[in-house]
Amino acid sequence: MTVTYSSRVANATFFGFHCLLLRWRGSIYKLLYREFFIFALLYIVLSLVYRFVLSVDQKRFFEKLSLYCDRYAEQIPVTFILGFYVTLVVNRWWNQFINLPWPDRLMFLITSPRMETSSIPTENTHSPARDPGPICLDS
Repeated sequence: MTVTYSSRVANATFFGFHCLLLRWRGSIYKLLYREFFIFALLYIVLSLVYRFVLSVDQKRFFEKLSLYCDRYAEQIPVTFILGFYVTLVVNRWWNQFINLPWPDRLMFLITSPRMETSSIPTENTHSPARDPGPICLDS
């Protein structure tokens, strides 16, 4: 781990884990805390207005309006949109997986000069990862 707080990661307790998450530079909490506070504030304001400010007729109108919005929100297929998002994420992950430098490709590149100059065919069957042999790199 290349972070300066790796000792705190190793010694994190169950109750101190939330402090560690806030300390983490790449934390999802640091990314979303502003939006969460705005959402929570708007929810509290709407709840207080509904409970203490609106009359009975206004409450009924608000309930009808919320049911109307909910009915039209169901027409947007969230699972369909999530499917596109998941496909995008999996494709990016797969491209990263394909582009990883695997040891067999690397060893073939390292031992290719050795394979060309070898006179004995069985010499090339040794594991290149254990015994790469003399390698000359042109500079």
